[in-house]
Parts: sequence; C-alpha cells; structure tokens
Amino acid sequence: MQFQNHTVCLYPNTRKTLPAETVRAVADKLRSLGWTVCVTEKTYADSSLPFRMPEQAFAECDLAVVLGGDGTMLRAAHLACAHPGNGEPIPLLGINFGNVGYMTELETGELHLLENLPDAPVENRMLLDVSVTDANGNASGPFLALNESVVCREQAGKILKLKLYCDGHEVSSYRADGMILSTPTGSSAYNLSAGGPIIDPKLNALVLCPLAAFTLSSVHPMVFSPESVLEICAEGSAAVTCDGKVVSNLPAGGRMTVSRSRSCLRMVKLKNANFYEVLLRKLS
Repeated sequence: MQFQNHTVCLYPNTRKTLPAETVRAVADKLRSLGWTVCVTEKTYADSSLPFRMPEQAFAECDLAVVLGGDGTMLRAAHLACAHPGNGEPIPLLGINFGNVGYMTELETGELHLLENLPDAPVENRMLLDVSVTDANGNASGPFLALNESVVCREQAGKILKLKLYCDGHEVSSYRADGMILSTPTGSSAYNLSAGGPIIDPKLNALVLCPLAAFTLSSVHPMVFSPESVLEICAEGSAAVTCDGKVVSNLPAGGRMTVSRSRSCLRMVKLKNANFYEVLLRKLS
C-alpha cells in the first residue's frame, strides 16, 4: 500500500498506562522512517510527539498504529469507521501491549518490521450493520460491529423466545439465553467460546450461534451468505450489544436486523504469518 502524506497517529490503550519508553520507541522508529507522528493520549505527548484528539487524528492521518490488545483494536476500529478520512476508514496496525492480542500484527519486540510499512498489503475485514425496529416501526441504528452483535436477556433467570428469519423466510425458533451473530473476524472470539465455528477472515460470511439453547435436540450454529439479511424477533424485551457494548434494547414485538456493512475495516499486514499459525499461537 502506498500512503499519501505519511502521517500516522498512535492510538494507545486509554484504560491502562503503557510503558512510556516503549510508546516513544514506536514514535521514534516511525519518525526515522520519514513519518509525521502524533498521539491521541496526552500522557505520552511532548514537544516531538504532539497530542491530537482521536476524532481529528483518525480523520486526518494515513494510518493508525494501535498500542494495546484486542479491546483497544475494537475501539480503534469504531473510531476509524466513525471518522473516515477521504471517504474511507484509515487502516489500522496493531502492536500488542495486551494479553492475547489476537487482532494485533506485531509484538513490542518486532518494531524493526515497521520498515516494511510503505509496501505493506492491507487486508479488508467484513463489518456488520445492526438496526433495531420496535413494534410501531421506529428504528434505531445502524450500529456497527467488527466482532459480533449479540441479542441477550436483560434479566437474569429469564429465558428468551427468539425467531430467526433469513431474507424474510423463517429459519428457526429458539428458547435460549440469546444469539451471537458474528463476522469471520469475530468467529474466534465470543462465538468460539459458545461453540461456534471458526471462519477464516479472508472469507465473508454471517455466523449465528445460539447461547445456551433450552432443548433436548441438538442446536447447531449456522453460517449464512454475506448477502443475507438476518432478522431476529423476541417475545419479551432483550438487550442488543455490538462488540461488547449495549447499543439498544429489543422491545417485545420488535425486530433486530443484521446485514453486511457497505464499509469495511482495513488492517495492515507486515508478516506472512498464516491465519491458522496465529490462531494456534495466540489461543492455545
């Protein structure tokens, strides 16, 4: 990929303090390669590393280098999509300061690989659009999800009665704690924990996995075409989350609609690591 202005923002995890010397080492390495660098957290800013508000930085820079783990990558993804520069989200490059760092590309000991940035390929990742419509036709959303959207019970001990539709046709009914609808990127997150299939992120698909379905017969996860429009109706009120954040409630008589977003997330690849190598190393 060729960058136009060679401007990059460092987006550190704001929920814990990172080693300042490592953050500055990343900035120094980028500057040595001719990049103009800013940071979105005042803690690390100085005369050579200016502070920028995240919204401004993501709208104006060519690249965001994310310093943190998977949670920080998710927050950066939502910022990139909410504040696209030149009509599309800027690409993200993750450096792992967390525990698993499944979505990050580099470890802190691999900063020398930043030298490959000018010609690095960019991988597109599918996103979900999620909207909620009540019984009167009032809609909220669309909300964006990189990993997954979940419809789940609002009250502990209350089972949900859910109906699933695909392109207007009824697929199945469930009595369960909820449903996970994930992207291939998110298939190795909550979906995996609930027994859903792992999907190679090079594929585009919608993955549905019921949560603790109450039945004597087997209830299997399902994989749908990326062009499908899925709708979920619930008897009683439920909550809707996107990437772990509650975005709406699903009222009785309402419906939740999930489809592939027109937008996509772009992630910079600096290593030739195979998807399954990364999966084995990070999750074993």
